Amino acid sequence: MQYVYIGRNEIVALFVGLVTGTLYSWLNLPIPAPNVVGGICAILFTYLGYLLVHAWRKTIAFGRPPSRIAGNS
Repeated sequence: MQYVYIGRNEIVALFVGLVTGTLYSWLNLPIPAPNVVGGICAILFTYLGYLLVHAWRKTIAFGRPPSRIAGNS
């Protein structure tokens, strides 16, 4: 079972993306991502399609994974 939730890694990725985008814009460099809304939507909807199929198969859950109890592996 895979779990989808906003955790520390996602927050760090958001911060790094914002800093990178700001830095590239400040230095007048081309961004290392699609620079059109269509390209960004393609990436987003590809991921949403992935989630939809896994949700349909019931192999994915949304929310934090259950915490492990001491003694259980």
